[in-house]
Amino acid sequence: MSRRGAELRARLLAHLASRSSRHDGLINRLCRRFLERALRLPPEDDFMRDEWIDNDMGFDPRELERYQKGK
Repeated sequence: MSRRGAELRARLLAHLASRSSRHDGLINRLCRRFLERALRLPPEDDFMRDEWIDNDMGFDPRELERYQKGK
């Protein structure tokens, strides 16, 4: 991507971000949705994803309660 194209893309994203920060109107909500999709990382590149949560391998409620009470 050329420097001018990158600069145009950055300006467009900044404009969408300013529009999406307002909570009134359909266009602002659409800008927010577009921005969420544009900035979302692919799952394999997202270092914040947790395998335990994705695969639902967490504690069951009784196990969690016993852990919190220290038993």
